[in-house]
Formats: sequence, C-alpha cells, structure tokens
Amino acid sequence: KIYRLNCLDKGIEDDDTNFTRFLLLARAGVSSFLSKKIPAKTSIVFTLPDTAGALYKALACFSLRDIDFSKIESRPTSASLLNFLKFRSQQKGRKTRNKADMPRFRYCFYLDFLSGELNENSQNALAHLREQADFVRILGSYPQKSRLVGPVANEVEKLKTMEAIGPVSVDSLPSDLEEGKSLQIGIIGFGTFGQFLARRFVKQHKVRCTDQLDKSADADNIGVDYFASYDMANFLKGIDVLVLAVPLVEFENVVLSLPTDSLRGKLVVEVCPLSSHPKAILLRHLDQDIDIISSHPMFGPGVHDDPYSTATWDGRPFVYEKVRVTDVRRCETFLEIFGEARCQMVEMTAEQHDTSTADAEFVTHLTGRLLDHQLLPPTPVTSKEYAALCDLADMTSSDSFDLFFGMFKFNDRAKEHLNKMRDNLAKVERQLAAKEAYMTASTEMKNADRQRLIAETKLLLQEIAKSGDIAAIPSNEKIDDNSRKTTLDTKKNK
Repeated sequence: KIYRLNCLDKGIEDDDTNFTRFLLLARAGVSSFLSKKIPAKTSIVFTLPDTAGALYKALACFSLRDIDFSKIESRPTSASLLNFLKFRSQQKGRKTRNKADMPRFRYCFYLDFLSGELNENSQNALAHLREQADFVRILGSYPQKSRLVGPVANEVEKLKTMEAIGPVSVDSLPSDLEEGKSLQIGIIGFGTFGQFLARRFVKQHKVRCTDQLDKSADADNIGVDYFASYDMANFLKGIDVLVLAVPLVEFENVVLSLPTDSLRGKLVVEVCPLSSHPKAILLRHLDQDIDIISSHPMFGPGVHDDPYSTATWDGRPFVYEKVRVTDVRRCETFLEIFGEARCQMVEMTAEQHDTSTADAEFVTHLTGRLLDHQLLPPTPVTSKEYAALCDLADMTSSDSFDLFFGMFKFNDRAKEHLNKMRDNLAKVERQLAAKEAYMTASTEMKNADRQRLIAETKLLLQEIAKSGDIAAIPSNEKIDDNSRKTTLDTKKNK
C-alpha cells in the first residue's frame, strides 16, 4: 500500500501468528538518530575459529555485560568471505600449504542483540568479540519493533501525503534489459600488464586502449582498438569502465591529465600493487559522480590461460575495494570478469591491503630482481624449491622497473626491508667465512698433530735401534700408519 505496488496474492501464510521481516538497506546508518529513549537493536555477523568452546566464548562477550539476544542463527560461509579468511590467514603466517587442513566451508553466525552499536557496553562487547572471532562485521543498529527514525521516517511521511498514483507493474524491471550487456572498457597504459588484462577482457567485452608509446601493433594482435594519447577525448567517449594500468610513480600525473568532465558517470578502476596512494589520489581529484574501485590482481603476465598449465587465474587472489559505487550492476559486471576466471575474490579496504601485502610484495620483487638467469641455470632434475625460484625470477623480470620503484617509494618500510636484506646477506657471508676458517683450522690442527706424532715415533724407533733391539731406521724414511701403530704398541708394552 505504501509504495502502490501490485498485490499478486493474499493470505498465503498458513500460520496467523507468523510475520515477515523486512530489512531497509542504506549506505548511511541511523545510529546517530537513536537516542537513549529509543530501544535499539544491532545486527552483526561473525565467524569463529574451529576450536572447542568458540561459540560459548563469543556469546560470553555479551552475557558478561548483561546484553540480551533476540536471534542467533548460522549459515555456511559465502565463497568470497571464505577466500578473505584464507587470504588473511596466509598473511598472518599460518600454515596453509596442506590443503587437507583447510576447511571446505565455514559457518557465519548472525546475531541480533538488544542494544545500540554506540552504547558503551556494546562497544566493549564488540571489542571483546573481535579478539575471539576471525571476522566481525556490524550490519547496523536500528530501533526495535520496526519504529522508523531519521530520514526514513521523513520519506515515509512524504509518501503518505502524496497523491494516489497508479500501481507499478512488476512483470519486468528496467534492470532486466541490462542482462548480458557487454561493457566498453578503456585501458590507459598498454604495457605488459595492460596487455595481460586486455587478453582476458576481450573475451566478453569491447576493449580500447591508449598509451604514450605507439602500441597499435600490440593492440591489433589482441583485438583491441588503439587510440593515440593526444586523442583522449575520443578514447573516453562511450566507455563504461576506465582501467588505469600505469606505474605508481606516474599515477597522479595521469589522473591530473584526464578531463574529469568526460569521466562523469563512469567507473574508474586502479590496478596498482599498492592501493592506499592511488585511492587517495582518485578521491582527491575525481568528482562524486565518478565511481571508483581500488583493486590489485595479485598475479601478472607470468600467468596465462593455458588449460593444461597450472599457471592460470584459477585460485589467484584478486583484492578489491568498492570505494565509491553508484551503478552496482556495472560494478558487479566488471568484477565478474575475475570471478568467472575463478580468482579468489577478496574484498578489503585499500589500507588493509597495504598493511597485509605491501611488505611481502616488495620483498618478493626484490628477491626476484636479485635472481637472474645466470644464477638459475636450467637443470635436468629440478626440485620444487628451485622451480619456485625460477618462476619468481621469470615473473619479476617481465615487470618494469617503474613498478618496482613505486613499491619502494610508497612503502614507508621499504628501506628498512632493503637494509635488513643487506644485513642478512652480510650475516650469511660472515657465517660462511667463520665456518670455512674453522674447517681450515681444524684440518691444520689435525695435520700438525699427525706430524708431531710421526716425529715422536721416529725418535722412539731410533732409541730402540740404538739399544740394539732392531735395526736403525733412517730418519728420512716415511713411516706408514701400520708401522706407527706397531711402534706405539711396542712403546706401550715397554
């Protein structure tokens, strides 16, 4: 009745006491409109480690503070959330090499407790829960008993005063026309990584590219339309998604060079190895009507789509954040490119991403650049560890130095890791030198003892010869080990 929709059927419920629960979703919550006089309820979702008593300990976070529950239920964890938990477990250094130890699914617990999110007891309980749980998200706080507050209440009052309008048909929706629609994707920066992404994009969508260098031949080979850098206006005309595949050191200059008026209503995606810096630049220079996704495909041109090769996109992490999204369908269509390639879709903020991966990525690329093909010659028999080093060297050799320099420049701890790597190398050299000196000294000491023992044996034999027991032995004659043993036995008997 409120929204003047068609009623398809009535009285279909067979239990008169049953009722349907509806959730009103919004980007901004209504917690600020909940006063102490309004009884509030908060909904949260969390996952727990697979240990005995984990749920008991989690619920105790609330019961110890006299916070009551109105509902608790469990559901199998979604694939994206499970991928996030696996990813974060790997970043914490937990052992995940054995796939048999990794659960095939986890449970999410949905809990409604009778208190507002901003209540002091609730804050303490949630902080305590975060210490127990692997993942916690607050879905929102709202009034109990379906009471409306804030802007929602105002909008409902406006609807009540509106003139009656005809019913809205639900046979079809405008969004139905967008099913199966391909995107127009533009790529700025058609280097090695830009071409790598384009090969996947062209399978389902129309792709165009631009670069400061002439990449027309490469674009033709892939099936991508090439635009010169001076033809930016035509390049941006009609595209749905703009992918910025440029080095971190050039990112801000590229964004400043873009005509922001031509970007209105479009989705801008950055794919840099570090996300906090590009995210800040996009938010600073792009208007509110431009959607933004911050992402990092944690794989590169060393990965291809050969179905008979292990080097595919399957299982590779794709980390992303929906920084600002108004066109949800377009955003999901773009993310489906990576989802359909069976990537691990890990949603986290750019700041969380950099905290988790920035150091590891820099050390990885630093190690790969220290290894060259002269240090890793081909061998007829290869161990898994050696093959992994060869793959690392191949992966980093295909990346530009600007990419590596961006990891160094925009990571505050990069110099610390570089110094640590240098110190570790010097430490290994000192250990090798000390071990070599020890072995040399031990060998010399053994030789000196042997020579001293031989000299003593010769003197002993000469004394015996003088006494007339045996013939004299020339002092320059060599004595073998058997003779020395016999002589020592004779000395011992005497």
